[in-house]
Amino acid sequence: MMRARSLPLSLLCAVLFTTATTCSDAQPPDIGLGLALEAGAAFGADAGLDSGGDVGVDAWSVRLSGRRAVTDNLRLGLAAGLGEQRYRFSGDGGFSGLRPWGDVRDARVSASVLWQPTDRWDLFAIPTLRWDAEAGASLGDGQIAGLITAASYKLSDRLSIGPGVGVFSELEDDTDFFPILAVDWRLTDRLSLRTGRGFGASRGPGLTFDWVANDQWSVSLGGRYEKDRFRLDDQGVAAGGVGQATSTPIYLAVSRKLGRIGRLRGVIGMELNGSLRLEDAHGDLLQRTDVEDAPFAGATFDLRF
Repeated sequence: MMRARSLPLSLLCAVLFTTATTCSDAQPPDIGLGLALEAGAAFGADAGLDSGGDVGVDAWSVRLSGRRAVTDNLRLGLAAGLGEQRYRFSGDGGFSGLRPWGDVRDARVSASVLWQPTDRWDLFAIPTLRWDAEAGASLGDGQIAGLITAASYKLSDRLSIGPGVGVFSELEDDTDFFPILAVDWRLTDRLSLRTGRGFGASRGPGLTFDWVANDQWSVSLGGRYEKDRFRLDDQGVAAGGVGQATSTPIYLAVSRKLGRIGRLRGVIGMELNGSLRLEDAHGDLLQRTDVEDAPFAGATFDLRF
């Protein structure tokens, strides 16, 4: 069943971040074929659970994408990515003592279409398939699908903004239907506010203030809402069930260009407002716990051709 939800502020922010990222990714170079290879890793400190015990998670991701201008007004893209989150549960607390899951794998494939019918309007459509499952479970059992579509209007040379809509399936839950918004605002020649592509270390897109110091160095301050749902294996306390992790990471990133096609980023930040949720195979809640705030650090590297 599909339903339109009244979204909390944090989830509405996540919708905005995700949408604008995809729209930004849909924009390739002006002509010809563009290719990009991106990889990143993050390492998180152990954080206390309100039910007792601790949890920590490290993550890595890699993504390959290609984009081509078919005509002056039509551009197509295709991307595929892999990643893994390695959870560490310790202590004898209620949630941690269950050792509810271990390593979680994810894979995703998405396409993008950008059409510019006029000099001021950009129209986007991004269908996506994603698979999230614990090691030992079939990735096919963690499949979800979605579509994001949006329109962006260029109000001036410095500001583009536009509405859209997203529809995504959920593991053992109702399909989500939600409004979205894309923003690209150049506040000064060096400072911008964007909902654009995020860092591999934060596992995705975010809302960022970007400051360009010079031709080589730039600094970004960003944040986003994360929600991951994944299928569990058949050996744990919730055989074939669903795990869920939510948080709001805030991060500072410093980027350095490496020649004409490379870029290296260092990232530090804090995971805020975290929570973990364990559900059975029907999506019914078995146990939930809040997670204390904890720092993380990571790095990403990308090549663009």
